[in-house]
Amino acid sequence: MADKVLEQLRIQLKDGLTEAVIKNLLDDLQDKKVLGNEEIEEIVQKTKTRADQARDLIDGVRRKGRKASEIMLTCLKDRDNYLYKNLNIDHLAIPERGATSSPPTPQSTTDKQNDMIYGDEVYNMDSYPRGLCVIINNEKFADRKERKGSQKDVDSLKALFDFLGFLVEVETDKTADEIRALMAKYSNDGPHGDCFVCCVLSHGDETGVVGFDGQICPLNDITSPFDGVNCPALIGKPKVFFIQACRGCEMQSKVVADGAGPSRNQKSGKVYSIAKDSDFLIALSTVEGYMSIRDPSSGSWFIQSLCEHLKKGSEQGQDILRILTNVNNDVSRKEGKIKINKDTVDAKMTPQPKFTLRKLLILKPPKAVPRVLYQGTSEGSLWEGKSVAKNGAQ
Repeated sequence: MADKVLEQLRIQLKDGLTEAVIKNLLDDLQDKKVLGNEEIEEIVQKTKTRADQARDLIDGVRRKGRKASEIMLTCLKDRDNYLYKNLNIDHLAIPERGATSSPPTPQSTTDKQNDMIYGDEVYNMDSYPRGLCVIINNEKFADRKERKGSQKDVDSLKALFDFLGFLVEVETDKTADEIRALMAKYSNDGPHGDCFVCCVLSHGDETGVVGFDGQICPLNDITSPFDGVNCPALIGKPKVFFIQACRGCEMQSKVVADGAGPSRNQKSGKVYSIAKDSDFLIALSTVEGYMSIRDPSSGSWFIQSLCEHLKKGSEQGQDILRILTNVNNDVSRKEGKIKINKDTVDAKMTPQPKFTLRKLLILKPPKAVPRVLYQGTSEGSLWEGKSVAKNGAQ
């Protein structure tokens, strides 16, 4: 029966299996003696696309029969439970006697529940790609220390927003004026789907973030190009900014806690207005006046926690403010030591989200990645959920 399920869901699985899941499945199937070394080498040839690898994996296991197919489905459940549940595989694998298997429903149970409970209170998040995620990584500077470990944050953010269905572009070591120019460019030319995300990783102070040239780019210069006046394409849509930068030279104090204490797609026909600064979320890595902590070997506390909780929370259908609350809790509990001048002090911090969101923002990952023509790539090319790196980034 399992081999029939693989045959029935062949297209959905081909579109839904990510590169990371394919690699994990191949490791699992090799360990369980389903596939041999030569078969795996044939599947993962460098000339093959992700879709080709997925197709060859599915077909190769299906041809080995029911038992091999059962093992693959069991491994898939462990490796990508979201895709497994969304394709309703448990139901398909054990049909009622005399019943025929129905195709998987287009929405997961979580999506349906959110629709019924929240309705118009949730931002639409159905476009492919979801939108653009811009990562500005200022790692090296003309007049100050290199931000070692920042590439770890870039890698984590790229993997996260690729998983969430965004087109990812990375910009590296930009001056303050170049950051302003990039914001103007992306507000006018970006692939504006249902959401815009910008991650800025740099040094900073109370007034803004530091450019490669040592000049300050105020936070308002980063966010204002995307307001309702300057970016009509994003009116009514969420604009999300994650800022990893110090906001001062002080270290936060350490204290002891005792442990107390209608459908959104349906148009009503009504015309209404909103304030131009609506629908923003700005998540700052620390509160004003204080340092933001980054580990040279593993990345910053805030970005690493954000990526972990946002991936897990989005799979569970959590809204982003709940996720950021979990990030605040996680980061504020972290312990460390840091040298300030010649003194070693306790390293503590807590992030600070600010928002003018009008609805719940749930960054649900796409159920399957379609081949969508994306206007911003080279003429005639297709976007298949792959990250796009620019200007020296990976």
